[in-house]
Amino acid sequence: MAFTGAEMSELTVEINTQNLERAIRLFPKDLKYEIADGMDHISRKFLKVFKQTRLQGPPGIKGRPHGIFTHFSRASLVSQDIEGMGMVIFSDSKIARMHEEGATVKNPGGGKLAVPLSARRELFTADGRLKKQYRQPRLIKNVIPIQIRGKTFLARIIKKARQILPLFVLKNSVRIKPRLMFYQTWDDMQNERIMILNKSVEKALSKV
Repeated sequence: MAFTGAEMSELTVEINTQNLERAIRLFPKDLKYEIADGMDHISRKFLKVFKQTRLQGPPGIKGRPHGIFTHFSRASLVSQDIEGMGMVIFSDSKIARMHEEGATVKNPGGGKLAVPLSARRELFTADGRLKKQYRQPRLIKNVIPIQIRGKTFLARIIKKARQILPLFVLKNSVRIKPRLMFYQTWDDMQNERIMILNKSVEKALSKV
C-alpha cells in the first residue's frame, strides 16, 4: 500500500506561480534546495498532525506503541528538474489499508470469528488491547458455546457462583469502518502546504 503525497507538478498550481517562475529563472539551485526543505517540512508536519488527530482513539483509531504509525515512512523524489521534485508518504501495512478504506474481515479457515465483548473489561489491558490469555478463546478453560437470542456466544462457566458469563460473540465476519482518514488529513492541510511552499520560494528570491 502506498499513501502518496504530491509531486511538484501538482503543487505548482497551488503556489504563487509568478514567484516560482522568477525563482526558477534566477536561482534554480537555491530554489531546489528550498523546495526540498519545504517538502520535508510538509511531510514531517503532516505525520505529526496525522498521529495527533487520527491515532488517539475515536473518531480515528487507537494507535499503539510499535503499532500502525511505525509502518508509515516518507521519502523524497529526487530529480534534476524542479518540476520533477516530489515526496511520498507511504505504508505497506495491510491493517492500515483496512482502516483507511474499510474492510470485511473473515476467518481464513472458514470458521466463525470470536469477537470479544467490549463490556467485559476484564478481557482487556488498560490501553484497550486484548489480554494474552484471551487471544485463543477456544483454549480458555470452562468455556462453552451458548445461544442467546439467535446469537452464539462463548461463555465461561463459573461453578462456584453458578454463573455463565458470555465473553465472546461468534460472527461470520466483522466489518471495519474507514476511520484512518489518511488522505482526508492530507487534503485538510492544503492551505498549510501552500503557505510552506510559498515561503520556500520567497527564501530563494530573498537572495536577490
